[in-house]
Amino acid sequence: MQTLKRVLAVALQEAQSGFGTLCKRMTDRADVVLSEISRAAPAADQRMAGFGRSFLREHGPVLRSRMERAYAALLARAMQTMHTDLRTGLHDFSAETLTLIDDATVTRQIEVERLLLKLRDADEMSLGHLNLIIAQMHGDSEVRERENPFRPYLLARSLYDVLRTMVEDEALSKLLFDTLSQAMTAELGDFYTRLREVFESRGIRSRLVARPSALNKLEKDRLAWQRAATGHADTDQGMRQRVEHLGSLQKELQPKEDLQELVYSVFNPSDTRRTSHPAHEHFRQQLDGALRQLQREYAGAGPRADVQSPLDLLKRLANLPRSNERIVVELVGLLFEFILNDELLPRSMREQLCRLHAPFLRSALQDLGALQGSHLPGRRLLDRIGSAAAGIGADSPLLDPLQKEVERVVDLVLKEYEHDAAVFADAELELDGFLASLLRECDPVVRRCLPSFERALQAAPKMAATAAALRSQLETINVDPRMLDFITGTWVPVMVHTHGREKDYGKLLPELVWSAHEKALPEERAALMKMLPALGRELRAGLALIGMEESDAQAALDQLVSLHMDVLSNNLPPATTSRLSVAALRARFSAVGLDQQIEADALRTDALPTQAQFRAEFALDGIQAAIPADPAPPGGAAGGEEWLEWAHAGNGFELRTGDAYAPWRLSVVAPHEAAFLFTAQGQAAPLVYSRAALLAAMRDGSLRPLEYSPLFERAVESLMTGAESLDAA
Repeated sequence: MQTLKRVLAVALQEAQSGFGTLCKRMTDRADVVLSEISRAAPAADQRMAGFGRSFLREHGPVLRSRMERAYAALLARAMQTMHTDLRTGLHDFSAETLTLIDDATVTRQIEVERLLLKLRDADEMSLGHLNLIIAQMHGDSEVRERENPFRPYLLARSLYDVLRTMVEDEALSKLLFDTLSQAMTAELGDFYTRLREVFESRGIRSRLVARPSALNKLEKDRLAWQRAATGHADTDQGMRQRVEHLGSLQKELQPKEDLQELVYSVFNPSDTRRTSHPAHEHFRQQLDGALRQLQREYAGAGPRADVQSPLDLLKRLANLPRSNERIVVELVGLLFEFILNDELLPRSMREQLCRLHAPFLRSALQDLGALQGSHLPGRRLLDRIGSAAAGIGADSPLLDPLQKEVERVVDLVLKEYEHDAAVFADAELELDGFLASLLRECDPVVRRCLPSFERALQAAPKMAATAAALRSQLETINVDPRMLDFITGTWVPVMVHTHGREKDYGKLLPELVWSAHEKALPEERAALMKMLPALGRELRAGLALIGMEESDAQAALDQLVSLHMDVLSNNLPPATTSRLSVAALRARFSAVGLDQQIEADALRTDALPTQAQFRAEFALDGIQAAIPADPAPPGGAAGGEEWLEWAHAGNGFELRTGDAYAPWRLSVVAPHEAAFLFTAQGQAAPLVYSRAALLAAMRDGSLRPLEYSPLFERAVESLMTGAESLDAA
C-alpha cells in the first residue's frame, strides 16, 4: 500500500482545494438566500438581510481567503495530532492548570456544535467511511471522529472564528453565521466523497476492516519487508533478494533523494524529471536487443516451459551502467517478482504473467507512461489476466480452459510485440471475448437464465418507445390522466413483456381505453358494468404474471376503480373529442406495433433496464433470481465509471450476507454495461443487478471486488512498502 505519508499528503491537498471551492459555493448560495429574504421577509428582516448581502458582496473574497487560511492552520495542527491524544488527563489536573471559561468560549462552542451537527448529517456516509479509513490506517480498532484530521469541526470552526473577527454587530454576525451555515451544509456536496476517493483510489478502503484476510496480507507483507530490511536471520530468501536489489538502487540516490519518492515518481504521473545518468542510444539498442532475445526465448519455448525468475533476469542485466533505464529495469523486475509470488492467483497463472516481463519492460523503456496509468494497454492486460484468474479460482473446472487461453494470448504478445502497445490491447479484447463465451457456454446457471436476462435488456428501449408512442396517441383522444398514467406507466411493461407469448396482454389495450371514456347512454354503462369484472381479473393476472408486488398492483388497480366509478356516475368532464368504439380503438392502436418501435430505438443507451424489468422476465420463465432493488432516486445510474472498471466477465466479487461475505462471480455483462448477472458455486439462483443497483451496492460496500486492488497496483503497493522499510532502516 502506498505510504501513509504520501496518501495523507494528497488528501491534504484535496481538502485544502476542496475547502476553497466549498467557501465559494457557500457565499454564492448565501447571497441568493439573503436576496430572497430582502424581498419577501418583514421590513426589519429585509433591512438586516440587505446589510448581510452588502457585506458578502463587499467582503466575500476577504472572508473566503481568511477562512481558507484558518482552515489550513487548523488542518495542519490536526495532521500533527492525529491519533495522538494531547488532552490533559484527570491525573494531571492541579490548581495551577485550572482556568475559568469565559462566556465567549461557551457561546463559540455552542454555535460551532450546532453547525457541526448539520455538517455531519449532510454527508454521514462518506464521513463515516473516512473516519473508519483514518482509524484503519493507524491500526486502531476504535473509530473516533476527533482523530480524523478532516473532521467537520474544522470547517465549522473556520467559519465561526473568521466571521466573529470581521463582523462586530452581534445581530448581523448571527444572521450571517446562520445563513452561511445553511449554505455550507447545502453545498458540502462531494467534499467528503472526494476525500474518501483519494484513499480508495490508492487501495485504502474502509470496507477492508470487514476483511481480515486482506488486511493481514498487507500487514504481513509490510512486516516481511521490515524484517528483511533490518537483517533478521529468519527472513525468506526471496525477500532477501528483493531487498538487495532495491537497496542497490537506494545506494545510487543523490543525498537529498528518497527511495520512496523515486518509486512513486516512476509509477505515478509526477513533475519529477530524472536527468542524471542519461543513457546513450547505443546502450538503449543493446538493452532492447537483450530483451527482444529473451522475448523470443519465451515465445519459442512454448507456454508450458519453465519461467525464469524476474530477479534472474536482473542478474543477466547486472552490468547495466547507471541510468534512468537501469532504474526502470530494476523496478519492473521487482514488480514482476511480486506478481510471481501473489497468492491471490494460481501458480500456473502467475508464471504466464511473468512471461510478459520482457515485452512489458520494452514497452516501459520506450515510454515511461506505460507504467503510470491503469488505462494503458500493458497494465490493463496484466490486471485483466490477474482479475480473471482470481475470479475463476484455483478449484474451478473453468480454470483449465482459461489457462489455455491465457497461454495463447501471452504467446500472441510474445510473437507480435515490437513497438506498438496496441498488441496488449488486442490481447485483452480477445481474452474478454473468450471469457464471455466460456461463461455463457459452461456455466449451467448462465445457460438457463441468459434468455430471460437478454429479453429484459431488449425490453428497456422497447418500453420507452412504446410508452412514448402510446402517450402521443392517447393525448389526441383526451383520455383521463389516471388512465393515461396507468397505461404508459403500469400497463406498458405487461404489454412489452408478454408480447409474442401465448397470453398477450397487449390485446386488452382497446378495452382498457374504452372503459375510461364517458358513457352517455344506458346501454354503454350496462356494457361497461358487464365488462369490468373480467377486465379486472385480466389486469390483475397480467400484473402478477410479470412479478409485480401485490401492494403495488393493488394501488394501481385502486386508481382504476376510482376512475370507473366516476365513469359510471357520469362525473367525468364533458368530452371535447368524439368517443371511439372498441373496434375503432383496436384499429387505431394497431399502428403502435412493438416490433416496429424497437427497430427505431434499439440504439438508445439511456433506456437502461430496471429491477422491475428483470423481475418480469424471470417471473415469466418461472426462474428464481435475486434482483436487488434500484436505488432512489432513479438518477443513481449516472456516473460511477471508477466502480465499473471492476465489471468484467469472470471477475470475482464478494456479497455481504449478514456479517459475512460470500464469493460470487460476474458471469455476464450486458452491452453498454447496462446490467450484470452474477453466479456462485452451489447457488441455483443468479444475482442480477441493473446498472443503478450495482453502483449503489458497490458504493455502500454490500458488494465488493474480490481483489482489494488490481494486480499491478498491489505490486506497486508492495514496492512502496519495501522502499518505506529501507528508508526507515
